[in-house]
Amino acid sequence: MSENQGQISAFPTKSFFVDMLVRDIPLEQAVLDLVDNCIDGAKRLRGEDSNDLSGLRVEIQFSKEKFSIKDNCGGFDRQTAQMYAFRFGRPKGFNSTKHSIGQFGVGMKRALFKFGHEFLVQSRTQEESWAVRVDVPKWEAEENDWVFPWSEYEGGHEISDSPGTYIEVTKLRKGTATSFGTKVFENRIISSIKSKHRQFISFGMEIFVNGNRVDAADLKFFSTATLKPVVENFVFDEDGLEPVRIRIVVGISDSIPKSAGWYVVCNGRVILDADRREETGWGVVEDNADRPSLPSFHNQYSRFRGIVYFDSDDSSRVPWNTMKTDIDEDSLVWQRAYERMIVLARHVLDFINKLDSEIEDYGREKSPLMRLIRNAPKSSVDVLKTDQAFKAPDKSSVEEAPPTIKIQYSRPIEEIEFLKSALGVDSARAVGERTFEIVLERNRG
Repeated sequence: MSENQGQISAFPTKSFFVDMLVRDIPLEQAVLDLVDNCIDGAKRLRGEDSNDLSGLRVEIQFSKEKFSIKDNCGGFDRQTAQMYAFRFGRPKGFNSTKHSIGQFGVGMKRALFKFGHEFLVQSRTQEESWAVRVDVPKWEAEENDWVFPWSEYEGGHEISDSPGTYIEVTKLRKGTATSFGTKVFENRIISSIKSKHRQFISFGMEIFVNGNRVDAADLKFFSTATLKPVVENFVFDEDGLEPVRIRIVVGISDSIPKSAGWYVVCNGRVILDADRREETGWGVVEDNADRPSLPSFHNQYSRFRGIVYFDSDDSSRVPWNTMKTDIDEDSLVWQRAYERMIVLARHVLDFINKLDSEIEDYGREKSPLMRLIRNAPKSSVDVLKTDQAFKAPDKSSVEEAPPTIKIQYSRPIEEIEFLKSALGVDSARAVGERTFEIVLERNRG
């Protein structure tokens, strides 16, 4: 065989590779990927199971000119940069952070290419420091050279002179620059971090976006002696693989339609929030009538809250997709949890239906169940960790009021004003109630 009839090269061009890498990821998600890396650094620094991230800080700045993010989460060494951080994908045998949320080895690179055409990444640990600066068009032009060059560590970007990582992207893509220059995008990033990283913020980590501190969005359930959310813990094991610990909490909270639905959390990172799709069981018609199912969501269920936690030392075991924006429905871990989600949710929805029916009979103000809920304290989901069954109040546990029906009628204004004066009341409603009482007493007597 002649030389020109040898092997066919399938080597990708850099420009094609970069364009495909960034095409489908939303800009907002690319920013969150970089925050994920900061959190993994915090886990390495404080320990994978630590609930104390106080003193650790992430600062994000962006405008139509540039993007930057820095942290004081301990940094990572030159070997990690060389063998993992700048590789496209996770090399076999690399010992990644246990319980990490940066799973697939593409988040940082994908974000850098998504943002712009020149970037600087530098990091300092207690022992060493390093930097990489890349002119992307120049790097793309060198088709057969896939390495990133070392650069001089510049310093000057540390938080309180603590070890950490600094990333800066300039020469922004046009669409990126336009988004980074708007207050709308800034508010979206703040809202996303508040939701997606609530657990780490509640552990004490401080995150700032363009100087604005992000607070955690707390998730709470009504919890009393007679009304308790269900909590169920179990472990999914497969031979030779790291186990996945699953915790499901389902109950009721304030009537807020936009907050109702399922929340899915993988290794502390919120993947879905207030999800009401078929993917999480809503409106799925089961062929087997003996199996529980959920109705399609409507505002009657605006009090429903369900949270599913997946935790594993091996982040590839939890059921998220590569962009951490949805669940992997084909995952056996997800399928096992899904079965229990439907069963546990059904009990809560049955109670919500009962509550709704009682409100129709008694009215919202006089419904015994509604009165109990209105005065009930709430507990944060973070403290609901011990197994317990769903508990809902029955008729014996609440003071039951007789059913009521609303009476409405209209009369001339001068007649209503005359009766207000005669009866010593100050509203048309009071006139109606008092005249009804007089007639009732007269006929009963």
